Amino acid sequence: MKRTINSLIIILIVITLILVTFSITYAWFMTSQISGNNSSTSSGKLEIIYDKGQDVNGTLAPSTSKDKGLTTSVKIRQSSSSVNGLATVTLNVSTIDTELAVTGLKWELYKDSESSPISSGNFMGVSSNSKINLIEDYSLTTNDTTFTLYIWLNGDEVDNSVMDKSFSAYINASARSKSANIG
Repeated sequence: MKRTINSLIIILIVITLILVTFSITYAWFMTSQISGNNSSTSSGKLEIIYDKGQDVNGTLAPSTSKDKGLTTSVKIRQSSSSVNGLATVTLNVSTIDTELAVTGLKWELYKDSESSPISSGNFMGVSSNSKINLIEDYSLTTNDTTFTLYIWLNGDEVDNSVMDKSFSAYINASARSKSANIG
């Protein structure tokens, strides 16, 4: 019986030594990985700095220029300690009168101060309480990226039925970490 207890104690000591050795080795490896000079090492968390723009609402008058409609913007970037992230910019349509859910109500999204839109569309078939993804999976950097949205009624495509109709929406951005299998 005494021999069995001694054997059991020796086995427990060996298992404990193996676990301690493994734990110390793992801790040393992780510390070396995080504190090393590897520029791709990060916190392992997605950290985003985000400034929401103004809500867009009001009545729209037909025009030939996006500059005479409604506009808003959102600014987003990842922090310097963040893992790589992908952003989606969304327009959340709170209310839209049915007369405005036409191809003549246009939107264009611009990045920073570029002169060409990065995406565009119209409000054909859009209803209140719906969402429009303006851009998806945009690769974030540590520099601010400002997305500016323009909404206007193209005077060449609408008639008087759109006069004095209401529209309200807000723009927002969301982000997710960029997984290894996304290019």
